Amino acid sequence: MEDYGDPDGYLALSSDPIRFEPVSKVTNVFFDDTNKEVLSVRGGGTLGVVVRGVGRDHTFRMEDRGTISSLKFSPDHNVLALQRSKNAVELLSYSDGEVGPGCVQECRAKGANLLGFIWTHKDDLVLVTDHGVEFYQVSQQVSKERVSVRHVRSYNLSCSWFVWSPENCLLVLCTGSSPTTSTLQPFFFKPGQSNKLSKFEVEVSNVTGGHSPGVVLGERDVCIGTIYGGTSISILRHPSTPTVAAHLDVYTQIKDGTFKRSYICRLELTGRFAVNIVDSLIVVHHQASKTSLLFDVALGGEVSGGVTSVFPITVPKSVQPFSLTEPGAVPTSAQPISVPCQLYAPTWVVFQPDIVIDARLGCMWHLRLCLENLVKAVEDKSQLVDCLLRRQQAKSLVLSVVRQVVKSRQLVSLGQIFDKINASYRNHLNSIIQSQMGESVNSPAVTSNPPEAQGVVIEQAEMYSVVLAPLMEEAEQEENKTIQTDEESCQRVPLKVVVGVVVEYTRSLGAVGVTVQHFLYELVINALVRTRQFYQLHQLLQYHVLADSKPLACLLLSLVGVYSAGQQLSLDMLCRLNTAHDEIIEVLLSQHQVTPALRYARSVGLAESVSARKFLEAAMVCGDHQVFFSTFTFFVLRNTRLRGSAAFAKGEHCDVYVEHYKNLFGEVPDYNVQQT
Repeated sequence: MEDYGDPDGYLALSSDPIRFEPVSKVTNVFFDDTNKEVLSVRGGGTLGVVVRGVGRDHTFRMEDRGTISSLKFSPDHNVLALQRSKNAVELLSYSDGEVGPGCVQECRAKGANLLGFIWTHKDDLVLVTDHGVEFYQVSQQVSKERVSVRHVRSYNLSCSWFVWSPENCLLVLCTGSSPTTSTLQPFFFKPGQSNKLSKFEVEVSNVTGGHSPGVVLGERDVCIGTIYGGTSISILRHPSTPTVAAHLDVYTQIKDGTFKRSYICRLELTGRFAVNIVDSLIVVHHQASKTSLLFDVALGGEVSGGVTSVFPITVPKSVQPFSLTEPGAVPTSAQPISVPCQLYAPTWVVFQPDIVIDARLGCMWHLRLCLENLVKAVEDKSQLVDCLLRRQQAKSLVLSVVRQVVKSRQLVSLGQIFDKINASYRNHLNSIIQSQMGESVNSPAVTSNPPEAQGVVIEQAEMYSVVLAPLMEEAEQEENKTIQTDEESCQRVPLKVVVGVVVEYTRSLGAVGVTVQHFLYELVINALVRTRQFYQLHQLLQYHVLADSKPLACLLLSLVGVYSAGQQLSLDMLCRLNTAHDEIIEVLLSQHQVTPALRYARSVGLAESVSARKFLEAAMVCGDHQVFFSTFTFFVLRNTRLRGSAAFAKGEHCDVYVEHYKNLFGEVPDYNVQQT
């Protein structure tokens, strides 16, 4: 059953493959890597050419004028290019399923053999020969019935094979070989332009042994792809002896456009391999073991000589099983038949970035990641979160892993996990700030270190609503249970542990310079008060683990009934803020501390502007005549000093307090007369 996959595999084939007519004596099959289409040519074209791709399915016929070795459409599907001879390409006009007249473009270099051709852009055609590269522009006449070709540029250099990446617009030629190395020459293409980049040498044989005559670098050993936004060239290095494992060298493009070996993916296997790149993960398929390995270069590894050795994220596993749905065995059968597919078959061919084709079955799939199974398999949860944060659509899985870590009491790694989550959050906030300031947030040229990927961003509200608040609620419910089974007791997370988790999360936020939202502090404080852990609360406040803020001070005031020290802690916090003078005065007045409120107002320079009515009301309510006399006298003196009269202004609405004074102490003295 190994041939038919692992249900717990990290990779799966797309559920709706592109079906095409398999290879046979009558039918030849070609893959158009630029348009991601399969072209089935029956009877040399006289029986029809079927084009199948995502969103494209059409058929046309053409004359059989010899064996076709390659067949590709231009990106706009207006020109059909095909190769029948060793030194020329036919360019035929195409419209609505009809092939029209065209022209033949021969290689310009005399005696050159055509290795292949590629469409780099809509009107740009490149011929690759054993003598070099020829760049042409193809155009149609107004009637779209004729095709004309204009030579743009040629590069003269010897070439044995080439690899083309339409996603990266990069062409790589093998221009020379030695017993231990091969020379690669990259070209970069833009619409109407071609650029020759710096060539570089790659090792062919293993560093631990001498070169074996059987070890030769071929085009199937080279993979061009995009890893975290940067262009990379991966080279499979097969062992020179059976006792040495193969590995994958990853060359990344640095600032000046050159390529440098940055990573070595340790395969620990020998045999036949194929490489895909899915969501910046390097996927290496091993045919002999029928398994696939996943590598994430961003996780780092052992560094030696500026090159990082990277190991698989977890143990190799097979692609998940896949079955083809076929019509019933007999015409009267309405139930379709599901036929299991052999995986890692010798007829499998992979193309970048995520395409797998089985020409025998007539299927083209796209590989997709099954991160749910990866979560189950990776034991190092900190590394797992690091990987998930760089994957698109993995937010729910990251939050699930955090819950799992807390539930399983793996709290040693929790701080690292929070730090990784909040570092990604901080980068996201920085990007927003830079974009609002009109600055470019695009990273410069790709360096040897992988750039930070804008993958999963988990904000405080999401962590609160999905993880922290539900965990707190569950812990409180368990605390209230009077009878618990042994199993429930083992599974539950104590309330004290959950409080520690929330505190650790707030610590991590502060470490990356993110302001902690009030609802997180409220969660901690309410839990500590509910469990009467007042000493712990006092410590958190005293050592500023819970950062000062007006909402937090108000929360402490609201808890005075159960936590009497909350009032003083609140006042101390407001004083430290130095922006909450009005709030401090309000707190003191609400506690009938009128005289301390007046002293504080004078100390911060607010004595001349505070509301007399508010203070007089508090003084009258407190019931202490001496306090009322002192407060009333203070404001009468203020009136005299500011307006030359002891009377209160009508807008202050202090008549009731003047009458109260007269009832207690008689007429209001005229301090202005006494001063003169």
